[in-house]
Amino acid sequence: MTELSVDVRVQVARLRNLLVDAARCGALASPLASLPHPRWEPLELQALWWLRAECLLPVGVLAHRLGGLAMPRLSRLVDRLEEGGLVRRERSVRHDRRRVRVRLTDAGRAVAEETDSLVQERMARLLTPLQGETRSALMDILELWVEAFGVQARAAEEEEEDTATPTLVPDEVLTASAA
Repeated sequence: MTELSVDVRVQVARLRNLLVDAARCGALASPLASLPHPRWEPLELQALWWLRAECLLPVGVLAHRLGGLAMPRLSRLVDRLEEGGLVRRERSVRHDRRRVRVRLTDAGRAVAEETDSLVQERMARLLTPLQGETRSALMDILELWVEAFGVQARAAEEEEEDTATPTLVPDEVLTASAA
């Protein structure tokens, strides 16, 4: 483990133990896992659920949302959903035509709504052991946690942009240094 304070190490141990105990109780099962449908596979339903949540996703992001699915497998999954009339691929005309994004059709949105109802029922079962104020406190803490992840992600993106973007030198500086 990296250089962590004693306090953080204690919290990590507590979190690990809590996750193990939660898994033993069945509370860590993903509400997206094993979604039943007469026609569509659970992973296809998960893809629809993510597209409903985020509207339009680049294929790479969708692959990441589905647990790091390999691109050939994702392409086949999107092919099946497209053939079923649930999604459509869109190419970015403005930026890079190689960039493909996926969007729900109206039929796909209807299936995603059905899926979301089941996911919400599963989430409700996860929350029902807690009473009102405790449940609200958990939601407040989770919102803070997600917000902190967002701050970290934005900082990492900015750092990546700073290192990837070459510094532009004004023409006057180039002309003066050449003289």
